[in-house]
Amino acid sequence: MSDVYLLDTNVISDLTDETRPGFAALNKRFSSATLQQVLLPSMAVGEIRFGFAKAPNLRPDKRKAIDDFITRFEQVPFDKDCVEPYAIVRAELFKMHGTPKDKPHKFKEKHPEDLTDKITGKELGIDEPDLIIASIAMAMGLILVTSDAKEGMIRVKEAADKVFRDGKFPVQLRTENWSLS
Repeated sequence: MSDVYLLDTNVISDLTDETRPGFAALNKRFSSATLQQVLLPSMAVGEIRFGFAKAPNLRPDKRKAIDDFITRFEQVPFDKDCVEPYAIVRAELFKMHGTPKDKPHKFKEKHPEDLTDKITGKELGIDEPDLIIASIAMAMGLILVTSDAKEGMIRVKEAADKVFRDGKFPVQLRTENWSLS
């Protein structure tokens, strides 16, 4: 069976706009995949729809290009199968980066977005949607295609790798960056 890919929000946006950096390389790699090999996480579609709702003045042709792209692919929801990888990767993020409180397994931070570097105090930039999308990829054994090289996604990948190495989840988070091809 050939690989199946889950496109991150940034990849969907990049594939629908020829003016974005990396579009040519991304589109070249994307063109080699079949429609059956590409899935969209419903979370990414939700993020895009949120962007539409916040920016009602978005050019109609741009909105149409994104809508047309989205309708070509099956959407994958965050469902009961995604709960376990989500929970253990999120817990690992807090173990790695959370500020312990007075009770065991309690942390000062409540949300992944609140986590900071323990030395510098700088926010790690972990977004809940990134964690949800990564959990979908892990639950279904899909390759997450992302061009997100920010600290937050790096930390999610590190936590996912650790839970895989430690045997806490049997599927490793695999990622590819097609804009570098």
